[in-house]
Amino acid sequence: MIRQFLLLTCLLCMLTAHDLQASEETNKPPGSLDLATLQLQIREEAVSLREEMYNMLGGGHNTLSWVVRDLVQDVRGYKDLVSEQGKTVEDLMTKHAEEMEEVKMDLKKALDQLDGLKSRMDVMRSEVRLISQHKLTWQNSTYVDRYHSDFLVDGVYRMTDDEGGINPIQHTDDDQVGPNMMVMIDLGARFKIHTVKLWKRTSSCCDGRNPGLLIYADDTLVGVTKGVKYLYNIPVSGEVYASKIYVKQPASMTVNFLEIQVFGTGPFGEDEI
Repeated sequence: MIRQFLLLTCLLCMLTAHDLQASEETNKPPGSLDLATLQLQIREEAVSLREEMYNMLGGGHNTLSWVVRDLVQDVRGYKDLVSEQGKTVEDLMTKHAEEMEEVKMDLKKALDQLDGLKSRMDVMRSEVRLISQHKLTWQNSTYVDRYHSDFLVDGVYRMTDDEGGINPIQHTDDDQVGPNMMVMIDLGARFKIHTVKLWKRTSSCCDGRNPGLLIYADDTLVGVTKGVKYLYNIPVSGEVYASKIYVKQPASMTVNFLEIQVFGTGPFGEDEI
């Protein structure tokens, strides 16, 4: 802008000097140049000034000034940077979408496996099977610290008279007899009880103690033994769910058996009953 002002000032000075010189030569007062001559001079000076200003802005035909060139370069640089960042973001989003698809596929596989497992479990739970073998047991006394309640669920019930050997029995203590002598089998979970089987010892000793025993599934009475049998088979009717089986002696006598087996379905949760 300063250079433009100086150029215009010079132009005016040149025109004034030229006017004075012309007035001296023609004996005319200053400023009395004819209009055509003055217009021509101004046009020539304007052209010269335009060329000077054009050169100031960078010069040359179709050439931008250095300010405009730098601005364009900066804009292009920002544009390239934004384009590069946009491509990076797009690549990350594509990669994230692919990873999410993989996660969804893995979850679908896991759900399918769970569905298959649930189906197999449902089939297993619906089958009536032996649910008492090798479970935890308890009795309120033990004869000579040898005939433990675990023998009730050991899976050994041979029809041979070898109660102190390979065919052991369970027996409560004869010296601690009283009402409600009992044995208990902890099933470990809640099952629907189908059948309870009690195997009498092979010896005829103590046969008179077996009739009248009470069989409970938790708090529900499911059967009472009658007579003398090698096998008491007690079917359970109705919807009876329990986690423990009790065999109680109401008389003041001991309880002794070769094996006790419980059959049922499950296990089941509280919300499934």
